[in-house]
Amino acid sequence: MSDQSTAHQAQLGSDAVRSDADPSIAPQNMIRPARELAGISLRELARRIGVSAGTMSAIETGKTPASTQRLELIVAELGTTVELLSNAAPPAHSPERAEFDWRVYPDKHLDPVLAAAIACFVRTGYHGATMRTIAAEAGISVPGVYHHYASKQSLLVAGFDLAIAELGAHLPPARIDGTDPVARLRNLCTAIVLFATVRRDLARIVVNETRNVEAPDDSRVQTFTTELIMLLQNEIDAGVADGSLTADDPGAAALAILSLCFSVCQWDSPTTDPERVAARYARFAINLAREKN
Repeated sequence: MSDQSTAHQAQLGSDAVRSDADPSIAPQNMIRPARELAGISLRELARRIGVSAGTMSAIETGKTPASTQRLELIVAELGTTVELLSNAAPPAHSPERAEFDWRVYPDKHLDPVLAAAIACFVRTGYHGATMRTIAAEAGISVPGVYHHYASKQSLLVAGFDLAIAELGAHLPPARIDGTDPVARLRNLCTAIVLFATVRRDLARIVVNETRNVEAPDDSRVQTFTTELIMLLQNEIDAGVADGSLTADDPGAAALAILSLCFSVCQWDSPTTDPERVAARYARFAINLAREKN
């Protein structure tokens, strides 16, 4: 993310996808979020590349390595490239990439099982949800859920992957759109608050269920959180350097700002004016970055 995103170059081996950087942005890990953003079902993508739905699911969950040739087939069907997938960018033919506006989070049509899981996790918490309640929410049988997702944990990870992919697509252009540290910090905060309001249920899972992500996925989720904090801290550091910001502890300020931005997803009722809330919270964030003990 931010300037660090240029260092996230995917390395393709002869038989499997590898990444020298954060595994959360390895191409294979981003196939499912990219597929969701493209509005293509798992079965349809499997049909297009000539594999079974089970094999496609195993590829998405990392249980089956994707060869270079197969990965190229997948990205071609998603309308993207390996490089864009490596950087968690949305598919090239999606509305986000047609005329990308980092302030806009367009309507998303998730597959019924993942949408049901997100609803259940929000309503009862991860531990309160079961594959049976998720199946009931989705209107399908329990075996039908297992046909698409191996476990409740895989559904939780899919939700986090979706959040990582979408924030990873919106934050770099938001930062680039700013001409100075204050403007860049304001844009980053605006993008995060818009995510937390428009993608309220997904943001709630990010806030409340991180501790329930199991190994090996927990490390990349934590890495992504650290990257978010550093993305904000870098701008605060730059602002302190040029005198436009005055925080005497940029790291603490960045953590407080990130918590502030995500807090809007916990409101009892969703806002009807996300843009107004985002602008207001961005101002709060700038004020936090100007605080001195």
